Amino acid sequence: MKKFNIYFLISFLIIFSSCIPNDVDMQEPETVEVSENAIQVLENLDIPNGFNFETERDVILTIIDATPFVKYEVFAYSSDYDSEAENISEALKSLLYAGKPYNGIVNHVLSLSSVYDKVYISRKDGLEYSYEIIDVLNNKIDFTITASKTANKTARAYKVSSTGCVECTENVFINGDFEDGPALPRSYIQPQESFVDGWSTTATDNRIELWKSGFLGVPALNGRYFAELNATQNSALYQRICTSPGAEISWSVWHRGRAGTDTAVVRIGENLATATIETTMTTGNTAWVKYSGTYTVPFGQDDTYFIFEAVNTAGSISVGNFIDNVVITETLAGDCAEVTNKMFYPNEFTNATIAFEDLWPYSGDYDFNDLVISYNIKTILNAENNVTQVDYNYIVESIGAGYKNGFGLELEGVSPSAISSVTGSNLTEGIITNNANGTEQAQPNAVIIFFDNAHLNVGLPNTISIVFENPITTAALGNAPFNPFLIANMNRLKEVHLPNKPTTYYPTTVSIEEGPTVRDSDGNFKTPEGFPWAMNINGKYKAPKEKVIITEAYNFFANWATSGGTSYPDWYQNKRGYRNNANLKN
Repeated sequence: MKKFNIYFLISFLIIFSSCIPNDVDMQEPETVEVSENAIQVLENLDIPNGFNFETERDVILTIIDATPFVKYEVFAYSSDYDSEAENISEALKSLLYAGKPYNGIVNHVLSLSSVYDKVYISRKDGLEYSYEIIDVLNNKIDFTITASKTANKTARAYKVSSTGCVECTENVFINGDFEDGPALPRSYIQPQESFVDGWSTTATDNRIELWKSGFLGVPALNGRYFAELNATQNSALYQRICTSPGAEISWSVWHRGRAGTDTAVVRIGENLATATIETTMTTGNTAWVKYSGTYTVPFGQDDTYFIFEAVNTAGSISVGNFIDNVVITETLAGDCAEVTNKMFYPNEFTNATIAFEDLWPYSGDYDFNDLVISYNIKTILNAENNVTQVDYNYIVESIGAGYKNGFGLELEGVSPSAISSVTGSNLTEGIITNNANGTEQAQPNAVIIFFDNAHLNVGLPNTISIVFENPITTAALGNAPFNPFLIANMNRLKEVHLPNKPTTYYPTTVSIEEGPTVRDSDGNFKTPEGFPWAMNINGKYKAPKEKVIITEAYNFFANWATSGGTSYPDWYQNKRGYRNNANLKN
């Protein structure tokens, strides 16, 4: 007889016996009707040592890019795509990460399906898009880009609060009087935009024209210098600045014609293309005229463009539309900026599947349909790329057992006190006791029980939302799918885990008689031959019919298992010849 943690168990049962129904004991195995020969053939497969029946691998994503405001999307990508069109259309369905670098760096661990050997990286800098296909080498994705010219300009001024909100500092708009730039002679100068702090131009030659006060009899409104919108062509000057969604912004600008009456517009918005006209300025050449207004920043918009654009002039296309003393101030504080950084598992538009056999530690029927859950995990990140919330969207797709099984998840290394709230659990059987925040009591790690009776949840889409008290790093959270487990037949002491995953603080292995029917005497959730009781599949899996062994439903499962995952890594997909549909549930 092999015993595990018996002294701990005695103490645990004394303390927590009130949590376990009196009529629930370790269950005897159900009657297995599958051919013993079929099971023997399966269990005699030569499984390589160390193979854990994983359909994915962890890869380290590192992006180095100091360009302000740049945004990235990272998609899973396969070299097996047949055409350029298929490459793009398929890649855009498999988003893994979307967000901005923090301090010029993105660094996360992603769970990447074994069917993918590359990633498609999309980069957005303002209205400019670019993409690159990167090989996954040694389980690493490295992407480095030299900062563009905008990185050398003054970046938006902001700080990140303890809750992950973007909070703009006071000087959100700089150099509105054009005093910060190259020294001017007695007349004017047309420097490259990179020499004029804060300002950019839409001119194709990237030149900004600055005048010295008094040149040709035109005085600056304020200070020594002012700007002309029409430098060498009809163009606009603009700044892209940090704004708080919901904030009210007051703006003002002084405008003057050059050779006569000039017209320009003030446009404000999320980008150069969609910014709307706030006012039209039509002014003669005898005096400066002030134009002003207010703008409310829409929710979800944490960058705002303030654009001053020439429309027409009294002179030639390169003459006219002076501006000076531009002032932008936030008069009403906004709310927290909408979070835009996200990670997805397995990707944005695909569900993974976890399938259990519930007779552990005894042999089951290996149809892997006792509890089948299809799910997708969205991890929400703040501006610092730290985790604020995890949404676990799932549906119980199959129940092939008479047991009333439950399902839960452990976040290894995350304290229950790190969780602010858990919503979405469906606990009906009285076997689970939770803390006020929705985590299970008496657990050193955060444990979330989704449901305690699968029969009451089959076919019902649900979302478990885990909100953190304070943002935590993705390294502290751990990698999806984390540590999921089945609770067998309302017995909280009996958990079934993925191979080589630990149990929660509740003892799983109580006391196991060694004998021919016991298949996991060492408690690693693998048979002596290396076969599991649970599999996590990085994609859509259709459960075999009751008492149909998995190798009779999926033609290349055995090839995959005996190769240690290198052959047919896509064995579960609905490709020609891969499935025996007659042996699968509808």
